[in-house]
Parts: sequence; structure tokens; C-alpha cells
Amino acid sequence: MSRFERKILFAIGLAVFLALGGSIFLAQGALRDVYAVGVNERFGAELVHGVEARRGQLMALREGSDQAADAVLWAIEAQLASSRSGRRLERPLGELLARYEMVQSIRVIDGAGQTVATVARSPDRRGDELRTTIRDRETGVGAQRFRIAVEVSVPERYFQRLQEAGEVADVYSRLQQQGASISDVYAWVFGVLAFLVILVAFLIGAIVSRRVTRRVTDLAEASRRVGAGDLTVALPTGARDEVAELTMAFNEMVHDLRDSRTRIEYLQRIGAWQDFARRLAHEIKNPLTPIQLAAQEMAETYEGEDEVFQKKLQQARAIIEEEVATLRRLVGEFSAFAKLPRADLSPSDLCELMHSIENSIPAVLEDVGHGVAAPVEVRLSCATEPIRVRMDPMMLKRGVDNIVRNAIQAVYGAHPNGGGRVLVHAYQSKGSGFVEVRDNGPGIDEEHWERVFDPYYTSKAEGTGLGLAIVKKVVLEHGGQVRLDRALEGGARFRIELPLMES
Repeated sequence: MSRFERKILFAIGLAVFLALGGSIFLAQGALRDVYAVGVNERFGAELVHGVEARRGQLMALREGSDQAADAVLWAIEAQLASSRSGRRLERPLGELLARYEMVQSIRVIDGAGQTVATVARSPDRRGDELRTTIRDRETGVGAQRFRIAVEVSVPERYFQRLQEAGEVADVYSRLQQQGASISDVYAWVFGVLAFLVILVAFLIGAIVSRRVTRRVTDLAEASRRVGAGDLTVALPTGARDEVAELTMAFNEMVHDLRDSRTRIEYLQRIGAWQDFARRLAHEIKNPLTPIQLAAQEMAETYEGEDEVFQKKLQQARAIIEEEVATLRRLVGEFSAFAKLPRADLSPSDLCELMHSIENSIPAVLEDVGHGVAAPVEVRLSCATEPIRVRMDPMMLKRGVDNIVRNAIQAVYGAHPNGGGRVLVHAYQSKGSGFVEVRDNGPGIDEEHWERVFDPYYTSKAEGTGLGLAIVKKVVLEHGGQVRLDRALEGGARFRIELPLMES
């Protein structure tokens, strides 16, 4: 695990621990405060007192019903004793029933089990449920025995209230006994949840930090490779974030460094070839004049009569002078290549360059056709708006002339009787100005695309292979690029790219 990753995880863990630690502390305090307010001894005592009060009320009601039953029994016994029979008791029983509200019914039963007299209260219209109790008492009047049954009642709601109050008091008592344990349980549950949240946060943080740190580590490793000279490094950008922007900037930097190194290496190689061409031209040019003079002197000073030898001498002189002329032409090309100046850049318009090239096309056609204009169609076009770049018009024109000349020669060789076309077009796109040369000639094999810009490489029977090397040197000194690929017309396409001037 990298230091950067450890720092990210430490920051995440510290933030989570502080937040959840404070939450646990506050939650546990809040739970204890809730129990301290809602579950306290005073409130519990009041509940117990309420239960006792309801129980006392119910007991008082029961005692009252018992006393009412006893009073009714005593009154009936006195009535039976005075009448010595169970007749004419309905009226006294009715009065007793009206006097005592708790009495629901009264029955007087003789010794034979026959009901002598009975009264009963009408059902309560309010619908209150009642809990009834029957009090029996036997009494005798003379030889007769009577059993008196008095039914007394207590409203059921008093029992229900007592039961409810007892249940509430019991629950409250359990809560009071378990208050500390319940708060501890909640605290533990909250702690476990907090631990799970911390664990998940760490996992997410590890995943995120691993992704970020891996990309940063890749950048560091790529930087070390670039520092060691490897400019082929290219990192994937991935997600759209700051690290991705840094990666894109790194890739662009490496690309620029690679282009710069390629440009510098090519220019250094061209410089070495220029120095070689300068020395070669000097070494070849010096003996050419003595060789030509010697051949001329040998042919002119011969005074013999041998005509055959005289003829051979003249032929040798002609061959020597022709080859010397060829060598002089090569020396001239070498000298021109060796003396190629550096580009003097100034603000210019590519469209003006196109007009200058157009003026030189007839001369190129006549030169390729050996005095007769070659039957090749050359079309030049440019954008309607100026294409402002910094360039050396003379040197860039020389480079484009070389490409156009090569294209005309290739097309003329493939279509000597006409039908050949060369298209030269200037335009701008995506911050760059372009000069594109396309033809419908035989084209160049793809395996030779990179080598065609090397000095002295040529596929033609005649030529030094310096034309495209000069083109690339000129374009590189303009801060641009020149590329070769296949044209839509089937031939070769050369495209010169130059940076536009800032508006």
C-alpha cells in the first residue's frame, strides 16, 4: 500500500471515527436522558399509588355490596318474622330493591324449594357489564324454613381499570428495572452499526484510493521511464477527473517530447548528411576539371594517322565529358543540399504560396516532358479565407515544388498519353494549416513510407534522393509535420501540416 493510499484511508477513517464516535456518545446520552425523564421512581410510585387506589375503590364497592346484601337479608328476616309466612312480600322486596342500587334481584324460597316471592331490577340500558354475586341466607319462622337469595353486582369497568392499571404498573416496573440494560443494548446495537458503517467506509475508501493511487503510481512509473529515455509510454485516461486530466497532459507532454526528439534527431541526421554532402562535393568537384582538361588535351594533341585510334579517342573524350557533366550535376545537387539555409519564418498566407506554385507549374511540366509540356492535369485550390501561418515562402515553395515534381513524374510515367492528375489543395482544420498533394499515379508501397524522407533514398533510376529529405527538413524547421499515405485516387498523398498563427 502506497503512502498516498495510506493518507487517503487515514483521512477517511479519522472522519468516520470522529463522526460516529460523537454520534454514539450523543445517542447513548440521549437514551439515558429519555429513560431518566420517562422512567423515574416518582412516576413509578404514582402508578403504584393509582393501582392501590383502584384496588381500594373496588374493595370498597365489594364491601358496600356485601353490606347491602346483609341489610336486605335482615330486613326480609324481620318481615318474615312479623308475617310468619312468605306471602305479601313483593312490596317490601320492591322497596328494598329501590333502596339499594347494588342489589339486582331478591328471591325468597320456602323449604319445599318453591319461590315464595321474587323481584328483579330491569336491565341497565346503558349496557354496562356487571359482575354479580349471590348471597344466600336461611332463616326459619316457626316451623317454616326459608332461603333468601340476594344478587348484588359491581360494574365490570372497575375490574378492567384495575387490571389495566396493574398491567401499566407492571410494564413500567420492568422498564424501570431494565432501563440501564436497554440503553446499553441500544448503544451496542448502534456501535455495531457504526462499526459496519466504518468497515464499509474503509472498503469503499480502499477501492477508491486504490484506483486513484494506482493511476498516480502508473504516472510515477511512466515518468521514471520517460526520464530514462523511453518516449513510447502512453497511459489510459480512464474516468473523467483530475487524475485523468493529469494523465492526458502527461500523454500530450510525452507525445510532444517524442515529436521534438524525432524532429531533433532528423535535423541532426540531415545536418550530418549535409556535412557529408559538402565534403563529397568538394572531393568530387576538384578532380573533375583536370579530368575533363586531360581528356580534351589527349584528343586535341594526338597527331597520328591512325583513324581508328583517332575515333576511339574522340569517343572516349565524349564519354568522359558526359560523365563529368553528370558528376557536375550531382555535385551541384550535393552543394545545394549542403548549403540549404535555415528557414526565416514570417507571417504569411498559404493561399499566396499556392499562387506562387501555380506560376511555376508550366516550367515543371516542360522539364518533365523534356521540352514539351507533359500531358498531366495539375489543379490547385485554396480556401476562400486566408490561412495565416509563420513560414519562409521561398523554402516552403521549394519543398512543395519537389513534391509536385515527383507527383508529375510518377503520373507521367504511369499515364504517358494523358489521364494523369495531380491535385494540390490548401486548407485549415483544427488549429493547423495543410498543404495536400495527391495524384492518381502508381503510389508508393507502404513499407517504404518512412524511408522516402531519408537522404539519398530513391526508387527512381535517376536522382539523388534528396528532394523529399529537403521537404521534411524545411517542414520540421517550420514546426510542422509531413506525412505520406495513399490517396483516394490510388496514388500517393503527401500532407504538410503547419501550426496556424494565433488570432
